[in-house]
Amino acid sequence: MELVVDTNVLVAGFLRSATTRELLLDERLILWAPEYLLTEAERILPTSAFRPKLPDAKALVADPEDAPFLALALYLQLPLWSNDAPLRTQHAVVVYTTENVLSVLQGRS
Repeated sequence: MELVVDTNVLVAGFLRSATTRELLLDERLILWAPEYLLTEAERILPTSAFRPKLPDAKALVADPEDAPFLALALYLQLPLWSNDAPLRTQHAVVVYTTENVLSVLQGRS
């Protein structure tokens, strides 16, 4: 399963959630992140690659810090893994919570 991963998921994995940490390390997941996210994601893509999608993404979210993640998901045509409730209000990209990702990997989708 390929996903764009949001900062809140990575932070949760490092700071508090064993389940999230296990998912971040699960070999069935291929994770992407914008280049400025300098944590250990499997794949990091330069902003220049998805820059054309940034205006669309900014129009879809209230928090400008969410726009690069949404733009990358739009560019790669992949779902976004985020626990950020405001991101789930837009309808351009499917957003999976950690619970959703776990359900899919356990075959309960």
